Amino acid sequence: MSDKVSENELLESPVQHGSPIAVPEKGPSIGGEGMPRPTEGMSVLVGQKVEKMEEQYGEPSRIEPSSFQYEWWIYTEEPRFMAGVLKGKVNQIYTADSTSDIVPFKIGQNVQEIHRFTPIESEIDVKIQENIYTFSLNSEDIKNRILIPYENLFVQLYIDQIDGGIEGVRFISPSTLVKHQPYDMTYLGEMMEAPKPSSTVQTEVDRAMERQTFELTNQLRQEHELPLLSYNDKLAILSRKHSQEMIFRKYSSHEEEPVQVYTERLKSVGLTPSKAGENIAFNYIDAIETVHGWLNSQKHRDVLLNPDFTDTGIGVYNKYYTQAFIAQIETEQSIEED
Repeated sequence: MSDKVSENELLESPVQHGSPIAVPEKGPSIGGEGMPRPTEGMSVLVGQKVEKMEEQYGEPSRIEPSSFQYEWWIYTEEPRFMAGVLKGKVNQIYTADSTSDIVPFKIGQNVQEIHRFTPIESEIDVKIQENIYTFSLNSEDIKNRILIPYENLFVQLYIDQIDGGIEGVRFISPSTLVKHQPYDMTYLGEMMEAPKPSSTVQTEVDRAMERQTFELTNQLRQEHELPLLSYNDKLAILSRKHSQEMIFRKYSSHEEEPVQVYTERLKSVGLTPSKAGENIAFNYIDAIETVHGWLNSQKHRDVLLNPDFTDTGIGVYNKYYTQAFIAQIETEQSIEED
């Protein structure tokens, strides 16, 4: 492959979502007792009626569906954040905006500081009524996706492995965390799952995740003091078609590359940029997990944070994500593959 084109292998979620393991009995409780909840900052909204959030932040820029029945309320003015809303209540808040009040944390904070004042467990219990759900964090999770229990609230810290700082924070309710299953999980009792969306709703969810992936990418680039990307409809069409092709082929990271290479797909939509890149992913629960997954995979990160790229387009199709990047210059040059 030429140095003008970065076509990365598919990044597959390390968690087999929807495949928790039932256990017949439970040993002594591990973690999960929970420190007292913060009494200020955005986390206090989790569990509250949505009116409380509207009083503080106004109406969202838009409302979008999710794969888990709740709606995403998207706020694109400062502070930029996403809130999950189910049956009129806030079930989670995610932000990567350094202006957000995420007490007791802050965006950019060094993870070593977190380790000093917060006990980090590799196994954490979530108790809901008579049921116990146990999350097991592997060594990579401890490095870049820490889970911290509070009273009736959990915090996921998304860490940038390269600079060791907090890149994003998700405050989430216990039941929503269990439905997401973002880590390997065993359970004792009843399994809690969100019903699978209809095909019509899934299409709406896919379009929503494309918009969210675009905005989260630009947020990360802004925090890293890089030029923001423009949205390119041709790249979006190309990316959507590629995600569809991957699911039809049941393409995974263990199989051969798809037949048509990225440069050929670019040419098929009339693009011959001076430089191009592509990131693909599979089986991440949402745009947040996908973008942070790319950020902490060196080759995907190099594309995501490449300062030369000017345009991007995203295609999501049923848990397959494709994000194409190009550098637009006035003089078109052809790209060569090795």
